[in-house]
Amino acid sequence: MREGSNRSRWTRRTATVGGAALSALVLGQLALTGPVAAVPGLGIRTTTGPSNSVAKSQSATCPAGTTVIGGGGAITGSGLGQVGMDIMRPLVGGDAYSVTGREDGNGVTGDWAVTASAVCAPAPSGLVTVSGSSAPSLGTSNWFEKSCPAGKHAIGVGGAVVGASNSEVILEDLRIQQNSVVVAGAEDDTGFAGTWWLDATAICADPLPGEQRVVDDSAYSSAAVQSVVATCPPGTRVHGVGGEIVGGDGQVRLTEMRATSSTTVTVRAMEDETGFGSNWKVRAYAVCAN
Repeated sequence: MREGSNRSRWTRRTATVGGAALSALVLGQLALTGPVAAVPGLGIRTTTGPSNSVAKSQSATCPAGTTVIGGGGAITGSGLGQVGMDIMRPLVGGDAYSVTGREDGNGVTGDWAVTASAVCAPAPSGLVTVSGSSAPSLGTSNWFEKSCPAGKHAIGVGGAVVGASNSEVILEDLRIQQNSVVVAGAEDDTGFAGTWWLDATAICADPLPGEQRVVDDSAYSSAAVQSVVATCPPGTRVHGVGGEIVGGDGQVRLTEMRATSSTTVTVRAMEDETGFGSNWKVRAYAVCAN
């Protein structure tokens, strides 16, 4: 069922589209961190797919007996400001986190790869995943909030921009608030004549022991590349991952949003090939618990 959303112009824009059938999943190198505290058996699973210049999806699958409680991804290789992570969300069944990458309307000449990252653990108390969709966008940008059931906190987020055949609409925000998640999207600087909308997924659970949210911003500037790392306080570990572009106006794409260690979340973004004269920044969200 498609839920209501704010369809007035979103004050920021971002990059990535969704929709359409995509290339088959190809699993790459796998790595799993050792167990950490808070949720017993907590670990990070990372997998990287092939490097080429075609649209593709990559999934990081959790080990048996564990489930996805958060996740993210990265794009590496050529044309980073022109390749959007159109879809970042847990798969149905909760055993994997999937990331889809596609080129913008101009395409890129070099090769690039998709990395998917899943935060995995035995299901914490009260774990439930809820999803919803916005109404179609009536302008060049849109946002949608999906709330957790009463009494539960959001610990993970997934989102997608649906409706375009390539990355002409950008997935800009995957924000984790205490009781909800917010997903935002915007058309790139070439615009998009078709209809598009947002899908949002909230991974929710009972409040975790010692739970807190760490939010950090990069510098607010006109640099072509911006990055920031959110670090959990001593004694806590990353359980959930989120990120957003602030002020990108549809000319900046996320190139990384993932847990880069058991205590850090890295968010990185890059301007498209035409550049962007205004100031912008990226924001990283880490849900930490002990």
